[in-house]
Amino acid sequence: MHLEPKPPIDRLEFWIRFVCAFVVGGIACAYVIFRYWDTDLIILQLAVWLISTVGISIYAARVGDYFWQELAEFFGSTRNR
Repeated sequence: MHLEPKPPIDRLEFWIRFVCAFVVGGIACAYVIFRYWDTDLIILQLAVWLISTVGISIYAARVGDYFWQELAEFFGSTRNR
């Protein structure tokens, strides 16, 4: 895995990866948090969702295609069990 010392936030590629990961990660996090985390504190759920989604998005934008490859391998390997 190759991490650059500073994220190339001035490049369009970084922002495209960030937005795509935000949408995909946001949907996945929302599903897990709101489906399986049973609490009455909606503000806490929203805070956890936002922090998780932004973290996933920044990671995906920084490492690029490696993130999507890891994700595909993870879901591909769990199906064979």
